[in-house]
Amino acid sequence: MIAFLLSVTAIIAYFCGSISTVNLTSNLIFHCDIKKEYPLDNLGITRFVKNFGIKGLAKFLGIELAKALVPLILGGILMGIVDHSDVGYAFAMFCMVLGINFPIMYRFKGSSSILAVAVGTFFIGSGVGVATLLVFAAVYFLTRYVSLGKLAATLMMCLTTFMTVDTPWVKYLVLLTALLIFIENRHSIVRLLKGKEKKYRYKKDISYMFDE
Repeated sequence: MIAFLLSVTAIIAYFCGSISTVNLTSNLIFHCDIKKEYPLDNLGITRFVKNFGIKGLAKFLGIELAKALVPLILGGILMGIVDHSDVGYAFAMFCMVLGINFPIMYRFKGSSSILAVAVGTFFIGSGVGVATLLVFAAVYFLTRYVSLGKLAATLMMCLTTFMTVDTPWVKYLVLLTALLIFIENRHSIVRLLKGKEKKYRYKKDISYMFDE
């Protein structure tokens, strides 16, 4: 029974993680290739907000949030049948991050799992979620390195999980999720060590002043 419930959770979570929010919203909401027209850098994100506004950004984040919540909730419900909803949450988060990082439908070329992990930590425990977000925010605002913030927050996620969670399997799954996050950011780690990682700063887009 447990193997069946975990298998269903894995399939749903991996599939949801594999869905590209960028491609989905490009086709259904914005009707343009936002990955190509608005790259994930200072100017690209600034232009996206300028053209689509806060409502456009909210739509994008809403899809991303729904994509994370569905497998987490279902994982908890399914494993709750055998009184292990906490394991269901952790396992769903792991499989979802696996799908985000290595989506089979995109030839295993993934994207960032930052929002999925942020949401997942609150299902692991409210204290874990708060501590993880606070560390990410603090490191990012001090250094302006998103990647460094993610790595520091991942370490805090592991630390607070081991301090506050009693279920061993939840701890193991959080460690495996952390390993995936470090693999996801392996190139950023190298750039950070070499001092070549780009800092992110939100800048006002004045490029329209130079349009013909």
